[in-house]
Amino acid sequence: MSTAPQNDRSPASPITTALIVINVLIFLWESRLGYSQQKSLIYHYALNLATVKQGMWWQFLSYQFLHGGLLHLLFNLLFLHSIGPLLELTLGARRYLALYLCSGVGGGALHILVAWLSPNHFGSAVVGASAGLCGVLAAVCALYAEEKVDVKLFYVIPLRMRAKFLLLAVALVTMGGALFPFGNVAHLAHLGGLVGGLVALNFMEVKPLPPADDEPKEQSRR
Repeated sequence: MSTAPQNDRSPASPITTALIVINVLIFLWESRLGYSQQKSLIYHYALNLATVKQGMWWQFLSYQFLHGGLLHLLFNLLFLHSIGPLLELTLGARRYLALYLCSGVGGGALHILVAWLSPNHFGSAVVGASAGLCGVLAAVCALYAEEKVDVKLFYVIPLRMRAKFLLLAVALVTMGGALFPFGNVAHLAHLGGLVGGLVALNFMEVKPLPPADDEPKEQSRR
């Protein structure tokens, strides 16, 4: 899926690269663990209402770096690679990382809150970078609301729409999934990530980058 507004620049993106590398390394390490060790890892570091009640507050961060399988990891990292660099260039490394992590925390917080109210429906453990990615997507779509983005629906059907409509579509899907859960997807965490990204962006003084064609060109010297 390609969601970044059209821009000819290829920005350096050390934080995006670091996040991808860290997630891959953790997944490789996790895949080498035995069954009992994996259960212990999930118990201590996946986000779960029962363990948060026991005081394992670090799970709001740690769950963002665990994944439930290879496809889960690949889809998340491809998505991060497609939209992360533009937001990193727009916000700067520190604010970008802060927004990413805060979005993940916000997504986890909404999931835990609703799980506390309805543990039978939302009490299972949550892992994955998707909440943070939803925050990144929300920030990109808010900053570049009128820009057109290329989207592949179900990773197959090509679509082109304005970023603000993409954000609206994603929000409607996540709200629908939260009200009528389907699949093994943490829809509440996604919804909380969208909200978290917009809230975090609201505290940052930032303007969208101009299109590459609008940048002043250096005159050639003879």
